[in-house]
Parts: sequence; C-alpha cells; structure tokens
Amino acid sequence: MTEVGLAVGLLYWFARLPELTLIAAPALAAMVAWRELPGADRMSQVANFAVIGALILGWAAARGRLAARSRQRRLVERAAGVRHRLPEPVGPLVRGGFSLATGLVLCAVAAGAVLLGLSGIRADERHADRAAHITATVTHRGEETVRVRTADERRITVDAFYPEDYAVGSTVTVLEDGSWRRLMAEPYDAFGWQLLALTAGLPGLSFLTVGVLARRRAAALRRAPVPALRVLDRMDDEGRTWIYAADDTTGRSPLFSCLWTMTLPDDDKLMGRLEDEAESKDGDEEGLRVDTRLHEAVLLGAPYEGGELVLVTTDRAGDPVVIRTASPVRRPGTSKKPFLKALSDTGPDTSDPQRRDRIDRIAATLTPAGRPVRWGPGPAARTAGVAFTGAVATGTFFIAHLLATDGFAWHLLLPLLILPVCIHFTALLLNWRVTADSTGLWLTGAWTVRRIPWERLRKAEYTDQGSVEIHRTDGSTWHLAGLGEPRIERRLGLRPSYVRMTEEVSALHAHPDLRPAEASPRSAQGLPLGPVLLLLVGFAVTAVLIT
Repeated sequence: MTEVGLAVGLLYWFARLPELTLIAAPALAAMVAWRELPGADRMSQVANFAVIGALILGWAAARGRLAARSRQRRLVERAAGVRHRLPEPVGPLVRGGFSLATGLVLCAVAAGAVLLGLSGIRADERHADRAAHITATVTHRGEETVRVRTADERRITVDAFYPEDYAVGSTVTVLEDGSWRRLMAEPYDAFGWQLLALTAGLPGLSFLTVGVLARRRAAALRRAPVPALRVLDRMDDEGRTWIYAADDTTGRSPLFSCLWTMTLPDDDKLMGRLEDEAESKDGDEEGLRVDTRLHEAVLLGAPYEGGELVLVTTDRAGDPVVIRTASPVRRPGTSKKPFLKALSDTGPDTSDPQRRDRIDRIAATLTPAGRPVRWGPGPAARTAGVAFTGAVATGTFFIAHLLATDGFAWHLLLPLLILPVCIHFTALLLNWRVTADSTGLWLTGAWTVRRIPWERLRKAEYTDQGSVEIHRTDGSTWHLAGLGEPRIERRLGLRPSYVRMTEEVSALHAHPDLRPAEASPRSAQGLPLGPVLLLLVGFAVTAVLIT
C-alpha cells in the first residue's frame, strides 16, 4: 500500500510539489531496492532497476527546479537593491490555513483507516487460530458467496471474494469459530481500508505540505525587510492579477500571475467612502466592470515560483490599496495571456498593436468575397481523424465482445467513459468547420452548430497546442481543442488550416468591406459528426450483443 501510494502521489508531487518529491522519491527507491530486488527474476530486476532510475531522474529534476527558484530569488534581491518592511496595516498573511486544516483532517482519516485495517487483520488471525477446520463440498455459487455441505450434512453459506474459483462439487476448507466463518483460502482482505487510506492520505499529505510551505513563506515576509520592486499590474476579467515590468507600458509580456486578496486600511473615512461608492453603483453595470487598466505598483517580496508577495497598488479611483497573494505565483505558459473583454461592445480586439499590424497585413492579401467562405480540417487533421476512427472501431468491438461474452464488469466502466471522448476528438478532426457569411460565423463542432454575429465577435485566435478559441463580446468562448500540432505540420511543409482560419476571420472582422456579401444556405453551415458517430457505435454494439 505504501509503495502504490508513493508512486501515485509522485505523479502529482513531481509537477506541483518538488519539495515533497525530494523526500518521497528516495523513500520509494529504498523500498523497491529492499523489498522487490532480492529474489526477483531477471525481468523483474530489470523493471525494478528502471523504476529506481526513473525515481533518481525525478529527484534530480525536482532538485534542479528548487535550485532554479533559489536563483530567481537571488537575482531579484540583487536587482531590487532596496528593501522595505511590509506596510501597515497589511493584515494577517493567512494563506495556507485552510490547506493545513484540510490536510490534518484527511491525514487523521487515513491514519484511522490504517488502524482499522490492522485491527481487522489481527481479529481475523485470532479467530483463525481458534477455529475448527471443516472440509465441505461446494453446492452452489452466488455473486459474493458459496454454499457448501459439510460432512455432517450441514448446509452453510460462506462469503467469497472470488466465488468463480470454486467449482460446484469441489472440496474446500472452512474455518469456523462460533458464528464466525470464512474460507481458509481467503484470509481477511483490508482492501477497503487501504483504499480509504490512499484516497485520504495522498491529498491530505499534499494539502499539509502546501499549508506548511505557505505559512513558512508568509512568515518570512514578516521577519525582515524584503526586496521592493517597481512594477505594473493589471487585473483581467477572470479575477487574476498579472504583473509586468515597470517599462512594459503596453502590457505585452506578463512576467507572472496569481490570485490576490485585498486588505483595506483601518480608516473610517476611506471605508465610509468605499461603502458610499458601492451603494451608488448598486445596479450600475458599468460601475461593476473590472478595471483592466495597467497600474503602477510596488511589489514587496522576491517573486519566484510558488512565492508569497504583497503588492501596493491603486484602485479605480486612484487611492492606494494593499493586496496579498491568495495563490502560489506561477509563470504563465507561452500561450496564456490575460483574459480581457473588448473595450467596446461591438468593436474588434485591437489592444495589442502587434496583433493589429498582423491582421492588417493579412487583410491586404484578401479580396472581397461574394459567396460564403469556409474553413475545415487539413490533411494532417484528417489523417489523425482516420487513425482515431480506427481506434474507436477497435475499442467498440473489444468492449462489445466483452459485454457479449462476460457481461458487464466494473473494469469496463473506464473504457465506456473514454469512448465518448474519443468520438468527440474524431468528429472534430474529421469534420470541424467554420463558415463566414454576411451575417457572421457558423461554427460546427463535434455536437452542435453555433452562430456568432459579426457585431458579437471579439476575436479569433489559436494556441501553440493546436486549439482554436473564438471569443464573444459577452465573455463566452467557443473552444476547439486538439485540432493538430502546428509545429509538426509546418515542418511537413503544411500550413495548418485552423491557423489560416483564425487569421482570416480576424481580418474579416476588422475590415467589414472584405466580408462575404451573401448569407450561407443551411446545407453549407455544417453538420456535427459526433451524434452520427455515436449512433453508429450504438448500432455496432447492439449488433454484436444480438448476434
């Protein structure tokens, strides 16, 4: 149980908690070397050495990640040059309290499950030591029981984990101690308690570590003066605050982002003014809009991955406010940017000058179109779709065969849940479609067709992972994931169709004179392939079960 728990936990800890990886990886490697290597055959030894090697590499990577954090912290401290204590009143830095409490509760549940499992094993051993050994013949098998006939013609029912292992007419040994009975071949199994210990212990240990680290980092901010840096900050429409360099006045390259919580000073006048403003804006939608402008700010603390920071900035009215981190500091991904709604209700997103220039260059290559313009999957996407179709067909036949021969079993639940996901990706790769006409965009996904009028479109963009995002002015997004891998397609000399689609849609949005003059007929707006594939899979499964 311990080895399985550490192996499963390391999959998460390696990505999010390298501090815990430094402890868990050596512990698991020692267990494998001590328990699994001695007496193992050649193939098992090779597998165990491979596990130990992977744990060593994972430990080294976690150590390197923590070393990189230390270098980040030292670079910031040298670059800042100035140190200040936290402003008062900054409020209590309580991040980590919930994680600590949750972790302690879950760890207590896990410890209780272990104790109860050990208690069950000890009780079973005591009964087995006192029990009489009775030879009996199996007369009937149930779902989780077997019925046996003893030598003195008694008929008794005994629980069995695997009743299919005992053929009718075979001989078994039953242990009997008063009203307690069990098959000699099936000792007490603490699997339920083990599963509870793993389910509670792994997240409990993770929560506990997160809470301890957060409290330690918060306490470090209080102990001594911390580096102070001039920065720019911006809150996006999802509530995340993004930090930029002080000279990045256009907000092109965010350094990092995290969630923040505000601390208001104990100033009765300021509190009264804020309450009056809140009352005056009650019911005013414009007043409740998030202020997404860039603000000058002072960052207190060394920003590094997972760090704890305090930010002195200004609110919408220009008054100073102090906010503190409510989540670990994370570096944004290459395609992750602040989610900012359009500055107007109908205009395109032109907040990025580089994006505007690129759209203008693409528009110069287009000519006004009379008929609707359509985009769909390219050769790479269709090839991947055919491969997924083969996988779906194979999986469908395999599941249907098992259902027909063995009936439903719990191990078939996961393939049954994965099958709709495979159908979804297959339908997208084979049949995604975007149609632009005089009225707007028709978006064909795996299951539905949606329409976005031109006046409701904010922007269209693709990510480095090969997904497409169509943003509306109301903040909603139409998302198509897994359409391809643009880097691989470009190396093959292909221009990804979804990249071309987002660029040309953006150009049509920004230049109304280039849009198609005709409306598209219903037959040209696309047909979702997901329901068709799902229906075919249903027919195939039914046919296999009937025959």
